[in-house]
Amino acid sequence: MRIEITSFGHKYGEIEADIVLDMRCLENPYWVLSLRELSGLDAPVREYILQDKDSAAYLQTMLTLMTMQAEMAKKRGCERLRIAVGCTGGRHRSVTAAVLLAERLREKGHTVNLHHRDIERG
Repeated sequence: MRIEITSFGHKYGEIEADIVLDMRCLENPYWVLSLRELSGLDAPVREYILQDKDSAAYLQTMLTLMTMQAEMAKKRGCERLRIAVGCTGGRHRSVTAAVLLAERLREKGHTVNLHHRDIERG
């Protein structure tokens, strides 16, 4: 089974996927001037998000749920699972969450394609 994960910004339009996850509830690095020009691919952004207990707990729950979803889809014989991870601009929170999800699913032996649709726009 192929898993396709795409991070995106809600303000740039919706995306077609089997599952859409909303990261707008997480702490937003955009409002920290030293992090604004960075992206969720950068360690300081990831650390900023994960240092918040609520954000870290939310992400952990998301990882557990999506790992379970992938395992169940694989058992059912699904060929593809498309997961979209969104935040406001598609540059910080959604990218961080998508990377964490891709890492976790790869650790579990899944084939994952990861794409950041709006990382340069947000």
